[in-house]
Amino acid sequence: MCTDRRDFLRASAGLAGAAFFPKAFAFADTSEIEAIQQRQDVPAVIRNLRRMTADVVPISDDERKARIAKAQRLMGERKIDAIYLEPGSSMFYFTGVRWGTSERMFAAVIPQRGELAWVCPKFEEERAREFIRFGRDVRTWEEDASPYRRVAEIFRDRGIRTGRVGIEERVRFFLYDGIRQEAPKIEFVSAMPITAGCRMFKSPAEIALLQKSNDLLLIAYRATWATMRDGMPQQEFAGNCATALRNLGVDGGIFCSFGKYTAFPHGSITPQKLQMGDVVLMDGGCSVEGWGSRAESFVALESTLRFRTAASLRRNCKRATWC
Repeated sequence: MCTDRRDFLRASAGLAGAAFFPKAFAFADTSEIEAIQQRQDVPAVIRNLRRMTADVVPISDDERKARIAKAQRLMGERKIDAIYLEPGSSMFYFTGVRWGTSERMFAAVIPQRGELAWVCPKFEEERAREFIRFGRDVRTWEEDASPYRRVAEIFRDRGIRTGRVGIEERVRFFLYDGIRQEAPKIEFVSAMPITAGCRMFKSPAEIALLQKSNDLLLIAYRATWATMRDGMPQQEFAGNCATALRNLGVDGGIFCSFGKYTAFPHGSITPQKLQMGDVVLMDGGCSVEGWGSRAESFVALESTLRFRTAASLRRNCKRATWC
């Protein structure tokens, strides 16, 4: 998968900045609300939106335990003795732990049998234990020590001296490389049959979170559509949508493009102002308890036969592509 504006995580995670987009005027997210409010007047239809996340039910510990148990069962079927995870969507899926990545290893090991184990820098141990709800085995390392050796020790203490260990697909190479040097008799394979084998099947709780995320994104989109006016700059339009998402109680972001520039697959560096008859491209998303939505929408400041024909053609092309 290429990294571009269609990278769903870019929008749904609500990350700061706009590294994947041509310029900041084409993108806004919920981390920039103070700056947005300083540079523009937010319309009443956006200001009047209120938080709508009071009914959100997070994934329970029991459900996460069931996910770990399923992963362990799949490991047995695939003859994989353990899987190694670093911070990201899979670690959050199985453990509920959100942690940033850096040059210092923070990792979880889920063995086929037994409890989880963790590796973290010594100076982060107390903070890590605040987040960790599954597994009491936390191995720490000082700055002059090897975190890779700690991982190898976890394998050895669980009877894994040979055999196969799955590396989660997002793990950075230098981490994998360091681990394999400390455990040269182990065969390292992709953990995707385990991670995807669990994550592709959604529980009712997950579906409810996905539905909520989509519902809130569409409410934000509708409110933003109501603010369209002739002469509106991209930055103002995107800022309205980001503010709507924040007022609704979620993190997210949006990319937008106007007129002929909606035909550019990844946007244009040309600043754009909305004109009567323009087609507007909105490409954004938001996240509820880690479960995200992403929607691409085309609207027009003034409906025209040409827009309706283009929209119909686009839908037909998408159907042909996915069939």
